[in-house]
Formats: sequence, structure tokens, C-alpha cells
Amino acid sequence: MTARDAANAALDTTVEGIATDATTAAELFAVVDLLDGQPMLRRSLSDPSSTDVARAGLAKRLLTGKVSATTLEVVAAVVSSPWSSANALVAGLERQGIRVALSASRTSGGLERVEEELYSLARTVDSDPELAAALRSFAYPLEGKRDLVARLISGKVDPVTAQLASRAVRARKRTFPLTVESYLQMAADMAGQKIARITVAQPLDEAQEARLKAALVAQTGGAVTLQVHVDPKVIGGISVAIDDDVYESTVAARLEDARRQLINL
Repeated sequence: MTARDAANAALDTTVEGIATDATTAAELFAVVDLLDGQPMLRRSLSDPSSTDVARAGLAKRLLTGKVSATTLEVVAAVVSSPWSSANALVAGLERQGIRVALSASRTSGGLERVEEELYSLARTVDSDPELAAALRSFAYPLEGKRDLVARLISGKVDPVTAQLASRAVRARKRTFPLTVESYLQMAADMAGQKIARITVAQPLDEAQEARLKAALVAQTGGAVTLQVHVDPKVIGGISVAIDDDVYESTVAARLEDARRQLINL
């Protein structure tokens, strides 16, 4: 674990001890947007020459009366932590907003739906070159991108999915799909699950998914969440990736192995 990972884990634990809810997440995102537009303010809140108490005090003076006491407590915890840069501070604050939103969804019983919808949306963007290019373009304003995604999913998804999709448009992990993937990894980590990335030639029915999930749970010895991607190019069979382990039994893979063997004869 890197020093940054250890710091994130410590901050996660601190924020998990605060009684947050969906409103807290929305307010944290509003603070993130404020800091994104105020370079001097975010530098002041991440200034390594200032004490953690001073930085937390500054945040409280600025935000008291504008956000809830709970949100203020989370912000104070974040700015009290050491950050390598002002941008790292903002990314760290948004990370807590994402975690709070996911936690609230889990408490309400809607997390599985949110995970499925986010994954489906990421695949949609990944498979549409024009949409992916628009979301990557620096010439396209952020609010325009958010409106584009909002129109794509309007009335079709859980409110938390829509909220997180809007946040992912900023693409702090380089692209929209990669940023959504980081959210899904957070959700899996919070639930103590591993993500199994499944590639098949045709969609699995509910019974097939249930059997596959049971087999993977037995193999890994822990909870597993499935992310199923349909790709006709695999022809048949199934590919399963969990962490760095890949279990390949597709027809395409076997044909490729045969091709390589022929080349090496």
C-alpha cells in the first residue's frame, strides 16, 4: 500500500464514523464545484505550510451556515489531511462525496441497481466513439457534457446513478468510463466484494448468471459482483477476470492459441 493509499484509507475510516446521508453527498459535491472554480481557495485549504487546525478553521468560517454541520465535519476532516497539491485535495473531497453517495444507496437497498446502471452507462460510452470523443473533448464545456449525459439517462436510472454519472463527466481518472470504473471499485471495496469482469458472446440469462456467481464465490471464498460484457467477437465460451487473474475459455482464445502454435512450428 502506498502512502497515498494509506492516507485515503485513514480518511475513509474517519468519514465512515460520521453520520452522513444522500444530502451530505450533494453538499460535498457543491463544495467540490466551488473549489474547482476557486484556485486560490483550494490552494489555501491544501497549504502544507498551514496547520491542519488552521485549514479546518478556514473551511468552517467559509462554509458555516451554507452547508449542514455533517457536511462541514466531513470537509474539515478532508482539509485537515495532508495533500500533495490543491488538485489532490479536491479529488480527495470528491472521493468522499462518491463514497457517501454509495453508502447512502447501500443503506436504502439500491446499490446493486446503481452498480448495474453505472456499468451499463460506461459500456455505452465506451462503445460509442462519437459520444466518448465528446466527453473527452476539452473544447466542450463541462456543463454541456453533463447535459449530454443527463439527456441520455433522463428518467431511466436511479437518482444516485444520475448524480454519480454527472460527477464522472469531469473524468478525474482520465476518461468517463475509467472514472465510473473507479466508482464501481469503491462500491465493491465498501461491500467487501471482488469484481468479476465477464466477457461472453451472448447475454447470460438469470439462471446462468446465478450459477456463474455461485461458482466464483466458491472459488474466491468471498462475495463477488459480476460485470458482464457481451462481445460477439469471442464467438463462444467465457472469459473471467478477477483482479489480475484471467480465466480464458473462449473459442476466440483457443483459435488464437492454435494460430500461435502453428506459427511456432
